[in-house]
Amino acid sequence: AGQAPSQAPVQQVQAATLAVPAETRESFKQLPAGKRLKILVALIRDGQPDAAESLLRAKPFDGQYGRNRNLFIIGMIARARGQLDQAARVYRTVLAADPNLTMVRLELAATLHAMDQTDGAKHHLNLLKSAAPTPDLARNFGDFIAAIDAQRPWSFNAWISLAPSTNFNNGTALEYHTLFGLTGTVGELARQKSGIGIKGGSNAAYVFDLGGDLQAIVATGTYFEQYDGKLFDRTALNQNIELRRNHARGSIGIGVSASQSFYKTNGTGGFPYANETAWSFGPQITIRHLLTRHLNIETRLSHRWNRFNVADWSDGTTTSLTNRLAYTMSTSRVLYAMGGGDRNKTGYDHTSTWAGWGGLGIYQEVPWGITVYAEGKLRYSVSDGDYLFLGEPRENTRVDGRMVLTKRDFSFYGLAPQLEYTYTRNWSNDELSKFESHGLAVTLTRAF
Repeated sequence: AGQAPSQAPVQQVQAATLAVPAETRESFKQLPAGKRLKILVALIRDGQPDAAESLLRAKPFDGQYGRNRNLFIIGMIARARGQLDQAARVYRTVLAADPNLTMVRLELAATLHAMDQTDGAKHHLNLLKSAAPTPDLARNFGDFIAAIDAQRPWSFNAWISLAPSTNFNNGTALEYHTLFGLTGTVGELARQKSGIGIKGGSNAAYVFDLGGDLQAIVATGTYFEQYDGKLFDRTALNQNIELRRNHARGSIGIGVSASQSFYKTNGTGGFPYANETAWSFGPQITIRHLLTRHLNIETRLSHRWNRFNVADWSDGTTTSLTNRLAYTMSTSRVLYAMGGGDRNKTGYDHTSTWAGWGGLGIYQEVPWGITVYAEGKLRYSVSDGDYLFLGEPRENTRVDGRMVLTKRDFSFYGLAPQLEYTYTRNWSNDELSKFESHGLAVTLTRAF
């Protein structure tokens, strides 16, 4: 919508192999645009893409919606002929100009499913389901998603991104730090850059159908960071097992989760570097519920036992509650509200904390084929006891911002490029805890 009329895409279509009588073409040319569109769609779905191509060449669409209608029919013709890559490219071009065309989005989802690009197909189907104007349509989209899951109960994805620096402004400006009464000068360390880095990871899951509404999900994942500055290196593993019961308005899952992390630390006294190993394990419950047709909530309650091989004073427990509301305004816009809290208990009162947080986010597809996801969070935490040499509990107020840009009409082997920027600012009554940081990463995604 809003594009100037163009007949160029029509001229690029291959010549039709099925001749349509001249009188039929002339009659077709006299019909209004809406009627012509319905006829072309019906012909293609009836297995006659050549006839549809011939009629489209005889009378292309023009006017305000002409370009998108021409491209939509060209995409349907390509898909009917088995030219799935071409069809997907055409549909993405149309959605780049107008992301609110639900018929085009549905055709793209079906095409991606036929190409075995299930992440992308489910991404669009979930948007269609959440924005469906009637319960019946929402149920149809949900059935489509369920059918995809039934055909492929396993999933796997991997990613890698370039991260120019963990901190654009060269880290904090601290000249010293204090830890358990030990003071050391670490100005050079604190201000060093991490350099050009690489981040990456993978996730795999398998869904066991236990019959009825019950499922068992087994999942595992990896994550790594590698930088010139060794202090920033990290490797993490995680495992999850969940028993899930699905119902008409959502699901409830009960399971256990475990994670292991390996990273560099500056040791209990600041120097030298030490290899830290941390692991955690505990139960969790996840509830997903559709409050209204366009509003859903996800709530997760978890409890973890934490153990560290170097900083054993951090051993303890973490109990967390997270909530996420999603309101789908249209297939191209989703609003989010997030909030929760956590209790972290360690071996010392001054490092045991209570925390609460909240935030807002938006998913927005805009013209030019760009998807924007932006979110901001505000977190406040306070320690149980007086912090060392502070004479009062430590209080932190932290702001986190994140923006992700996806160029969704540019794909490379089913992947789209993403640019992610992050910002963090922490205020504290402890001078050593104040900092500001920026991050940038380039990666690829299948869900676009």
